[in-house]
Amino acid sequence: MSGYASRRAELGQHFLAGAWLAAELAEQAGVGADDLVVEIGAGTGVLTEALARRAGRVVAIEYDPRLAERAQARLAGFGNVRVVTADALALPMPRRPFRVVANPPFGSTKAILRRLLGDPRVPLERADLVLQEQAARRYTARRPADPEMIAWGAAYELRAGRRLGPACFRPQPRVGAAVLVARRRRPPLVPAGGSRRFAALVGDAFRHPGLPLRRGLVPPFTYRQLRRLARELGFGLDARPADLDAVQWAGLYAFLARPPHLGRRAQSP
Repeated sequence: MSGYASRRAELGQHFLAGAWLAAELAEQAGVGADDLVVEIGAGTGVLTEALARRAGRVVAIEYDPRLAERAQARLAGFGNVRVVTADALALPMPRRPFRVVANPPFGSTKAILRRLLGDPRVPLERADLVLQEQAARRYTARRPADPEMIAWGAAYELRAGRRLGPACFRPQPRVGAAVLVARRRRPPLVPAGGSRRFAALVGDAFRHPGLPLRRGLVPPFTYRQLRRLARELGFGLDARPADLDAVQWAGLYAFLARPPHLGRRAQSP
């Protein structure tokens, strides 16, 4: 990741304690022989080697040239691995379906998630990321208090997986970690062509996060429309934007996206 060669401690970079743990993570991620796997922050290649034993092809990205050189030496016997010395935040993502399995620096979590999940057109099928435990729980909350996370939830199902204690890393962090699993929804809650309008709907509501929805969403909805939708989707008119989950927001968007002659049906009590 950008600049972490000289700032590994500040960015929260912690290496896996051993090959046994890397093998377990690769297995639990369900990596198979047909998969293209991208690893962000490969370090010395411990997890990369475990992925190479299971995946069809692995692209390991490491910003620090010294670490990348050690990873290349470690992986010299694997013909299905390419170690790339680059900033993963600037590197283009694959054009064909791929997966991500990685133990990135804790300090780069938000930037990495934004890079992977921010554009539903990126053909990411699944990501298994080792994150600080508190961050993993926050990003997998049923009702995220962040419009960007709600937009991610429309395209990906996010859940918290295995917990990893401090002893699983070198150097040991002060807090534990957990695996965040992001799996592409099929079908998505919002069609890919509507992702920007969906994000705009949610973002507009979050500009005034303290307003109840009966005020913050009228317009674009009429009060009658919103009352009926609230009943159908299971939220109260006095709810705030952060009280709704991605499924409920997607239901609101779906109504707005209907052709006008269908949308008017919901105006009747």
